[in-house]
Amino acid sequence: MVPEHAAQNGEGATISGAGLAALLTCGLFITIGLFSPGLVLPQIEREFSTVPNAPLLAELVGTLASFAFALGAPVAGALVARHGCRKIILPGLVGFALFGAAPALLSDIWLILACRVGIGLSLAGIFTGALGGIGALRPELRARMFGWFSVAGGGSAILLFPLIGAIGHHGWRPAFLVNLITLLAVPLVAMLPGGLGLAPRSPGGETGRAGLLNPALLGLLVLAALTGMGMVVAPVYAPLYLAANGVTDTATLSIPVTLGSVGAVIASALYGRAHHRLGVGGISALTLVLMGLAMLTVGSTERFATITAAVIVESAMIALMAPNVNAAALACSPPGRGAQAMGLANGVMFGSQLAFPFIAAWLRGLAGLAGVFIAFGAVLLAAGVLAATRTGANRRSSALA
Repeated sequence: MVPEHAAQNGEGATISGAGLAALLTCGLFITIGLFSPGLVLPQIEREFSTVPNAPLLAELVGTLASFAFALGAPVAGALVARHGCRKIILPGLVGFALFGAAPALLSDIWLILACRVGIGLSLAGIFTGALGGIGALRPELRARMFGWFSVAGGGSAILLFPLIGAIGHHGWRPAFLVNLITLLAVPLVAMLPGGLGLAPRSPGGETGRAGLLNPALLGLLVLAALTGMGMVVAPVYAPLYLAANGVTDTATLSIPVTLGSVGAVIASALYGRAHHRLGVGGISALTLVLMGLAMLTVGSTERFATITAAVIVESAMIALMAPNVNAAALACSPPGRGAQAMGLANGVMFGSQLAFPFIAAWLRGLAGLAGVFIAFGAVLLAAGVLAATRTGANRRSSALA
């Protein structure tokens, strides 16, 4: 065990292997919580077909948890700073299991939607609490853990969807029971140090009150929004774009996103090494530029192999950028506000995904599906060039100093 003050005085905490495993385990649940109902939504729509607006309500079953997560993450960050990550993660795990499994017993779609809000808020506590714990670790360990935290999420996606597909053959209700898996993590999380993630306290006993929304963090929130939108481009719009170009076989359509998922897991595992070599600013610049070029490539070709390669690059860069957003939020937050900054950044990152379909629909009306990729690619490329310019300027200033 580690002295609780280690997480509070800026030295960085050292926790056991079981504690590290507990934090990484929390990364598994974002895919399960947000996306597990996706494959059974058609069954849910048929089940409640007599309810007014059944198609819309079925879609909300798939998306409402993300909205609740985006709203809850900044609040969860503040709670972690005040109470420590263990006290936030543990009730989150229990709430996740209860709200997640309850739809298997419910026959009212409005109650199911309420449960989806509950699971999103519970997930905000789990996810942000784990990030707060990782942020309190020693600097040399922290970057590696951010990367492996993303590996956990990506790896669970590869395993989850075939599992849900198999369960879905027995109806939509059993598919929700997979959420009970979070209860297995409770004993592991219970071993985390009680003070891990706590914000430093002044001699008077109050946590730090330094302003959170400084210019650096505001700029990061823009970057987080672009990253969140990038997360939905490949899995949602690449199959649509390929189908519009004559590729209609579902097995073939799954190839780019499947290979992209594998590339994302590999990239996440390499984040710690990339962080050591390039730093936060260097990774931001590199990933934005390569994501922009990949999107421009997709929008400029109809060749399946080229589109697949571009989707793999885009997915890998997103996988590098997601942990980098957390590392950047921690770096530019005031002392003691790291968990809040990461919660806010993740809220914006996932919240922006709700806005992107409206932006994409507007772009699609102007220039077709190719226009979605070209316009978004151009924005990413411009942001990458700006990030590279600022990173270079900062390094030159540091060298002169």
